[in-house]
Amino acid sequence: MQLRFRWNISASLLLALAAAAPLGARVVGRLYAMNQATVKIEVTGGPIIYIDPTGITTSPADADFILLTHNHGDHQSTAVIGRLRKATTVLVSSPPGVPALQTAFPETTIHAVTPGARLTLGGVEVETVAMYNIARNNHPRAMNFVGYVVNVGGVRVYHAGDTERIPEMRTFAADVAMLPLGQVFTMVSVQDAIAAALDVRARIAIPIHWGNAEGTLADATLFANTLSSRMQTMIRTPDEGFALEVSETVAIAEQPASQTVAPGGSTALSIQATGTGTVRYQWRRNGEAMVGATGASLAIARASADDAGDYEVIVTDANGPLRSRMARVAVAPPVPGRLVNLSVRAPLRGSAPLIVGAVAAGGNKPVLVRGIGPTLAAFGVQGAAADPRIEVHADVSGRDTVVAANNDWGAGGAAAGLRTAFAASGAFDLPDANSRDAALVTTITGARTVHVADAAGSGGVALVEVYDADLAGSTRLANLSARSFAGTGDATLIAGFVVSGNVPRRLLIRGVGPRLAAGFGVTGALADPKIELYLSEGGRSTLFAANDNWAETGAAPVRAAFASTGAFDFPDASSRDAALVVTVPAGAFTAQVSGVGGTTGEALIEVYELP
Repeated sequence: MQLRFRWNISASLLLALAAAAPLGARVVGRLYAMNQATVKIEVTGGPIIYIDPTGITTSPADADFILLTHNHGDHQSTAVIGRLRKATTVLVSSPPGVPALQTAFPETTIHAVTPGARLTLGGVEVETVAMYNIARNNHPRAMNFVGYVVNVGGVRVYHAGDTERIPEMRTFAADVAMLPLGQVFTMVSVQDAIAAALDVRARIAIPIHWGNAEGTLADATLFANTLSSRMQTMIRTPDEGFALEVSETVAIAEQPASQTVAPGGSTALSIQATGTGTVRYQWRRNGEAMVGATGASLAIARASADDAGDYEVIVTDANGPLRSRMARVAVAPPVPGRLVNLSVRAPLRGSAPLIVGAVAAGGNKPVLVRGIGPTLAAFGVQGAAADPRIEVHADVSGRDTVVAANNDWGAGGAAAGLRTAFAASGAFDLPDANSRDAALVTTITGARTVHVADAAGSGGVALVEVYDADLAGSTRLANLSARSFAGTGDATLIAGFVVSGNVPRRLLIRGVGPRLAAGFGVTGALADPKIELYLSEGGRSTLFAANDNWAETGAAPVRAAFASTGAFDFPDASSRDAALVVTVPAGAFTAQVSGVGGTTGEALIEVYELP
């Protein structure tokens, strides 16, 4: 049967889309939704990827990668895989499907994946997400079946497999959502599939898994027509494939920022973007296009619970669309954000310590300090430090003095009290009270440095953590920092930190290298550091901001931030140190400092609260 391309869009929306249709967009790939759940993706200048191929009777032998959500016969067919594969084909499968694949294709590379995995396949980033049933038992969660999100040149394509609508769908975004129509084995109803398309904030929705054991043409039509006022929809892709398009010329200079607004209050979201020709905007809330919200800013007046949600804007120029980062609006009494945790993982070099700094503002601040080594092995870390030791240093009468120390955290019956502090601070537990990890609770005033070294001088990878142990107190951790060797790969200098509250916080984040050498005589300093700041949310880590050379957009405003925090200055505006002035929502972040061009050396990473 010939597959016909059908748009299901109301007449008024069709006119609007025609007016806004991108001209000359770059095609990054073509998408084919074939029989049952079979999907083919041809990446422009890249690999050919199949997902859940079945029912194919020809033998093109053109698959570079075959992704399998689960091992049911209408999703995994060794006969069809045999027709598609070539000598270099790589298979990716959830665990239950692997044994049959190994038997059928013993010489083929097979990756077993569970939800939350990330792979790069032929230059294409692939994420796995949860796939399971709640109301039915056809696809139990315990089986670790997966859906896939494939990033095709910036267009995120989601293949849901045989899932129901599940809570995890609210934790990631997709431009194209391919969802089963269910009512027997997958979705409870077509309405659930419609809601799932909104959950993942799709721009384009395509029904799959219909016309065979479940789902009818009428269901597919209902799905497409219901969503047509909110996004592009189609029942089937065209014979030549659906073109996945992006704009290379839209540039977002300032992303929408998360906000907390009091009930009845007002706020606004905004974006700064440029592009080729006329630049158009369409704001979306919780995946739905907002009627009339087509400007660069979006005002919210007299905020109510209905205004709370996840906002984003699709920016379109003459060459296609680009999706902004998501901004979360909370309608609640505001709780100012503040730094509550810093953690640094880095290699210890012999007896040289990894040094972490903390500054308390406003008085005495109880803190939990940990040096983790042996327990890192449980997280798959190779070469963990065998016996880390903590020393807390302070300036006492002009002399560097050790004011607190610990070697083995559970010694002397201290485990019970420390475990209480772990739980209160949100720190992961240390299950073995006899492990040689180190931990202590102490009170700091002003500036302190934490030195962590291996007690035997053997080196190894260590995790150093400083937690606010009095979250209800008024005293704050105003500055957290770490100095260590910044290498490549696993030796990249990585600092994680957490901002509490529900009001965005303005921060200064620095990656210092040349200034260490020029101003403080540090030998082997990193010559050209760069900073990358990632937001961790919903099991995903997304690049939030980055900087290479601190003064590249103007030295004056950055220097003003230095002065407001008491940070030492960078006298040379041409130095290759890095710095970010950024407003972040509450949440967990990682700041990575590495050398441009793979260079290595000693570096300092700093996180300051800004007024």
